Amino acid sequence: MQLFKAFFKIARKRLGATSIYFIIYAGITVFLSMTANDFYTGQFQASALTITVTDEDQSAASAALTDYLSSMHHVTEGGGDRENVLDQIYYRTLDYALTIPAGFEKRLLAGDADSLVSSLVIPGNTSSYYVELQISEYLTAVELYLAGGYDLTSAIELADDTIGALPVAETISFAKNTNTLGSYLFYYFQYLPYIFIVILFSGLAPILITFHGRALKARTDCSALTPKRRVGELSVGCILYSFAMWVLFLLLCLLLYGKELFTERTPQLAILNSFVFLLFAVGLTLLISCFPFDDNILNMVSNIVGLSMSFLCGVFVPQTLLPAPVLDVAKFLPAYWYIRANNMLASFGEEIFDMNFYWQCIGIQLLFAAAMFALALVTARQTRRQS
Repeated sequence: MQLFKAFFKIARKRLGATSIYFIIYAGITVFLSMTANDFYTGQFQASALTITVTDEDQSAASAALTDYLSSMHHVTEGGGDRENVLDQIYYRTLDYALTIPAGFEKRLLAGDADSLVSSLVIPGNTSSYYVELQISEYLTAVELYLAGGYDLTSAIELADDTIGALPVAETISFAKNTNTLGSYLFYYFQYLPYIFIVILFSGLAPILITFHGRALKARTDCSALTPKRRVGELSVGCILYSFAMWVLFLLLCLLLYGKELFTERTPQLAILNSFVFLLFAVGLTLLISCFPFDDNILNMVSNIVGLSMSFLCGVFVPQTLLPAPVLDVAKFLPAYWYIRANNMLASFGEEIFDMNFYWQCIGIQLLFAAAMFALALVTARQTRRQS
């Protein structure tokens, strides 16, 4: 067991750096799982903005528009001079400054709807589009009634009634029932693919690269150990190292979210799902370790692979919000099937629990893992022949 002992001697020397990575990424996982629940289950709702209205027309039509905005927003009249308004916008004490120019009512009666009002807004603030849509909607309604032969007073009253009678938009929720798995458990498992890839690349890959180095490789080649035994001992070391890392994350999850992790069936399926993806991450790490990368390159590769797969497959952004072409590409990556299974266990998005589909996701991930192990084995043999 010489190589096995050497494996963990190297791992012990790197324990400090590996522990730092573990603590950092464990903290990221916990933070994301705590905050993502508010993000994904957040709902779209209308909010009242702070608006100032400078009415230079002082007409019935301008007063009606001001009253209409006042019914939905915090409106003050007469925002002062332009510099004062710009200062308020700059310091974010004002969201929208509306100016109703002189001649507003005459142009409205004449059917001249282009650029009836002007505004100053916070640059890049999307709320301004919301207010402008409301203004346009109101003025369009008034114009339609004026075009229909009504006088101004009747057109304003009918416009108020029409807009007031519009159905209230339903609140949009980006999450469905998460009672199956539990929202915090769901988000905790959601981010594990990225964490597994990054930690194994940062912790396990440097150990394996050390064994592939010319000096240590020459010593093992000269020893009495057979190639099969060398591969066997290194494989056992990799398995124990990866398994220990996986168990640490499960213990952290148990500490944070209680015993339901092991006492209920659905969390157990989520645990199995994470273990299968771990196998793929180990296989990918074995493949990467066949190349003589230093720590800086390994960190760069781990972030490129981890982040790319996470964004494409729905780790950071729900799959329901990703465009179809992105999902078509993501189907060729194992993290996509991991997320599909995790979503299904939590009834998240449009996923409905289906045990047969769950095993399909597990099987596809196992095929990816087997492909990575096979590719790593072929690459290692080719590298050994060339050295």
